[in-house]
Order: sequence, then C-alpha cells, then structure tokens
Amino acid sequence: MWNKQLSLSRFLLLTFVALWVSGCQVNNINLTPLMDATKKSSDLFDKSLQEEVELGQEISLVLLKQASIYNVREVQHYVSSVGGWLAQHTERAEIPWRFVVVRDDRFNAFATPGGYIYITTGTLSELNSESELAGILAHEIAHVVQRHHLNAIRKEAQVGIAADLARFVRDSQDDSSGQTAILGDHSLETKLLNSVQDIYSNGLARGDELEADTMGMVIAARAGYDPMSYISVLQKIDAQQADTGFWKGFTKRHPPASERLEALEKTALMLSELQGQVLTQRYKNVIR
Repeated sequence: MWNKQLSLSRFLLLTFVALWVSGCQVNNINLTPLMDATKKSSDLFDKSLQEEVELGQEISLVLLKQASIYNVREVQHYVSSVGGWLAQHTERAEIPWRFVVVRDDRFNAFATPGGYIYITTGTLSELNSESELAGILAHEIAHVVQRHHLNAIRKEAQVGIAADLARFVRDSQDDSSGQTAILGDHSLETKLLNSVQDIYSNGLARGDELEADTMGMVIAARAGYDPMSYISVLQKIDAQQADTGFWKGFTKRHPPASERLEALEKTALMLSELQGQVLTQRYKNVIR
C-alpha cells in the first residue's frame, strides 16, 4: 500500500516538474501553492522523532480544546507509571511518552503521534484491575509504535493534494476565458487539520485497530501483566448497548467488539498460559 502511495507522490512530482520550473502557470492558473504543499507533504514520509512529537502535541491541542485534565495527582501518577512501564517494553522506548487522564464521563482512550496517550475518567471507572488498564494503554501505545495515526494523516493529506492538482489542471484545460483561476486555501496546514479531524472523528482503519489489539496484548504480556485482561475489556464492551451515550462515540470509531474478539482468538490461545499479574486491589486503592 505504501509503495503505491510513494509511487503516486513521485509520479505527481515528475508529472508537474515542468510546470514548477516554469512558474507553475497553466492557462493562467498559478499552481505554485499546490506544488509547495506537495513537496511539504512528501516530507511527511521522513518525520524525525522530534517532528513526530511536535505534530502529536499540535494534534493534542486541537483534540483537547474543550477538555480538562483530571486534577488528581495520585491518579495521574498511577496511570503514567503503568503506561511508562508498558512503553519500556516496546521497540520505541526512546519516545518521550506522556500519559494523561482527561475528565470525561464517556468511555474513550486515544493516542496521537509522538507518544501522547489519553484516557478518560469514564474509562477508569469501568475497569476493574491494573491489568485491564494496562491492556487499554498498551493498545494505544501500539498505535504510536506502528505510527498508525501518522500514516493515516500522510495518506489523507497526499490524496487531498493529489486531487487538487488533478482538478486544477483539468479545470485549466477546460477554461477558455483566459482568466486566472482562484485556488482558494490549499495550504498543507489546512490539509493536515482536515485529515486529523476526519481520522479522530471516524477512527482508524480496521486493520490498524486489529493490529493494535494484537500488539497491545503482547506488550502487556512482556510487561508482566495478564494479557487476557484485555479480552475481558472487549467482552465487557461487546455486552453493552452501543447506542447509549456512554459507548456510542467509542463504538463508532472502532470495529465491533465481537469482530475484534474473533480476530484475537489465535493470539489469546498463544498467550493464555502466561501467568501475568492482574493487580485488582492495587487498582481499586487508587481508582475509587
């Protein structure tokens, strides 16, 4: 898939290079802004860790505009400690991971590029043990390790810019008026913002979620937790009414829990014999 995306990007750059050199004028249409956006968008394929962290911070600011941090130090420290321990058992332990509890009564947890992981107070109230918390956090950690959100943003931005280029060249060929067309706002920033809003509103691809489920269970097991606790969380979700306000947003952005449980059967069978820790009482001592 990504080879196709890279090929598309290179094809566009080669196709329009003549336009770029000549000032990007086609039938009086200035394509320079679109070319600039295309060049910048191709840079998304080579994000450094620092750039990824900065992007994640910017996305966090957008997503948390109307949210508030749960101002209970003991809970924040506890969740951060569990998350930090899990992150150390991944291939991207060098990320400056941050784990934050957000005051929100709904069931939700999400991640942004660069290691920002958020979980709601509503989610914490539904869990019964530290190992269940570890399962949720490990799932979100897996999204960051695999760069799922970053890759989705790249894809959305590339497709949007490619469509703009194709549309304006087509329009230029049909325009016989000789007038200069109005490009409107085609900045990379706008493309990225729209991509971020779409991804976090509608969710990641099914394959990304299922991969994060599997990897999350493995991460939890590596860290010494009972990986089967994550199965318990999914079973709990599967038993709920998806149309209630508490679960509606979560179920909209994720594949059905029954489908996820089915996809995890082989992984669960492989990990079921591990004697990981559950830590129910320790969880309840903090999350009252």
